[in-house]
Amino acid sequence: MGRVTGNYQSEKPLHPKACALLANAFDSGWGDPRKLGSSANLAKVMRNEALESIAGHLGLRFDEIEVLGEPSIGHGLAIQGFLGEKSRLFYSALDRSEVIAIARSLTSCEIPVDKTGAISIEKLRANSPSKDDVFALQLANLETGVLQNTEEILKACSGAMIACDATALGAHARLPSRWDSALFDSRSWQGPAGLGILAIRSAANWRNPLPHIGALRTPNSYSLPLLLASALALDAWIDDARTSLVNVRALNKHLRNEIARRIPNCDIAGELDSSLPHITSVSFLYCEGEELLHALEKLAITVDSGSACTAEDLQPSHVLAAMGVLTHGNIRITLPLDVCLQEVDLLIESLMRIVAEARSK
Repeated sequence: MGRVTGNYQSEKPLHPKACALLANAFDSGWGDPRKLGSSANLAKVMRNEALESIAGHLGLRFDEIEVLGEPSIGHGLAIQGFLGEKSRLFYSALDRSEVIAIARSLTSCEIPVDKTGAISIEKLRANSPSKDDVFALQLANLETGVLQNTEEILKACSGAMIACDATALGAHARLPSRWDSALFDSRSWQGPAGLGILAIRSAANWRNPLPHIGALRTPNSYSLPLLLASALALDAWIDDARTSLVNVRALNKHLRNEIARRIPNCDIAGELDSSLPHITSVSFLYCEGEELLHALEKLAITVDSGSACTAEDLQPSHVLAAMGVLTHGNIRITLPLDVCLQEVDLLIESLMRIVAEARSK
């Protein structure tokens, strides 16, 4: 079927430029930048250059960022580092399972969302977050692409510390005007898995919540080759995105409109105008998401199904449930930056046929 062999999954293959660098990095066996010696000095220079590049692209200062070898622990570091005895944790019904797990062990308040995925500002104001509290602000939802109106949220919780989840945002946009911590995931810009960036702006108010000795803020156990590959992938992704995102948004609009027009009884989560340009989450009545996924795979079309944070068990999505849209028959389509109209139309035709076949059984 040609290139609709396209990978429409949220986790894209490593950027080709990063692949080449990663191979060279492992072949060269970089030294440990924390030690002494010529190889360690070279490693330190390369590490600092990579961090400067990443910081610049993400709008951060070099001294604000820490590198994590396991991005998922970053949610705990970003949030729990600001919590005190009197703190409450505020979070949205769309948040990742890692954030929800943290909230369950604390005094917390879940803020509902409307059908577009927007956080209820009224509910947030009614609970009056204070200076002792932390708001876990998910900037973009990986499952639906929904973006939040961050400035309105900041006004509603003007006293609270703001821990931003930017793991789905990648390099699509800048952080809000006020933030205290932010977590990024290398995979969001086609970098390698196993590499996260934690930014801490309010360092005076943050305390390392992990058991530790010394002044290190994070375990510092990441792989240097992965950091170098991630920096190059981010650089390449931003170059590609400058010319491609407008086209991707237009094609995603076409995809959504045609699915809604040509396939009855389906729910598309969120509105494209307030979402990331490349993600569409759609649920089909009288279908099973796993069945649709496997049928598309037979046509060499790969998409996602299930909750973005717990896709391995294909359980109904708490994100879709919170938005009040269909939780079954769901697939998540992530358009690559180089997608073309012919590929999108072929995907639409394939979906029409597969959904009709599934409903006829």
